[in-house]
Amino acid sequence: MKFQPKTILITGASKGIGRAIVERLGINGPDPENKIYHSFILTARSKDKIQELAQKINQTGGKAIAIPCDVKNEKEIQNVVEEGLKTFGKIDVLINNAGIGKFKRVDEFTYEEFIEIIQVNLIAPFLFTKYVVPSMIKNKSGQIINISSVAGLNGFKTGTAYSASKFGLNGFTESLREDVKDYGIAVTVICPGGVRTGFGGSDENRIKDFLLEPDDVAHTVEYLIHESETANTKLIELKPRKRKEFRI
Repeated sequence: MKFQPKTILITGASKGIGRAIVERLGINGPDPENKIYHSFILTARSKDKIQELAQKINQTGGKAIAIPCDVKNEKEIQNVVEEGLKTFGKIDVLINNAGIGKFKRVDEFTYEEFIEIIQVNLIAPFLFTKYVVPSMIKNKSGQIINISSVAGLNGFKTGTAYSASKFGLNGFTESLREDVKDYGIAVTVICPGGVRTGFGGSDENRIKDFLLEPDDVAHTVEYLIHESETANTKLIELKPRKRKEFRI
């Protein structure tokens, strides 16, 4: 497969799945033999962490900028996109990865908690897409990858807010594809099962018998960004295999 350098904007880049994607595509996965690298626009709330990642990418020979952003703030989102376009001239791939989760019985949620989950997991992907898509339409090319969850396919106890946001993201993705397919823009949603991260306050070092690694999701993203220009994978449900140490 011929390596095609892309300019990639990724949200939630500082930790978990986002960091794994950046490490695989930007630090461990370029094509140094031919001196071809992806370029990155990294955004997250943690300025220090994304600056550290950007520095590592730049040291490998690639190019990266780090722009802190609160994804609940539309002006900050718009600024990330504008700075990215100003720096690189284009955005080939948008990866909407930032997300939060709070889990409890429906009557235990406050209004503010419920709205925050919807803002981060659904409204932020809408806003990043809104500001990135015009440049993709102009270029008649592009790719949008939304990191959702199996919770966007199946509800679960204590998951009213989280599942609502992820079901919404899946529906948004499905309709977005119809909006932009005439311009050659690919749109995909990835729905991973449980991933070993600190997401939702869980212990990232705790090993369950069925649990994905962040790099498993990153590997799937890597496959997608190298997908043929004549193909568009719509949805990937990524389920964990039973870990070797627990197999019968």
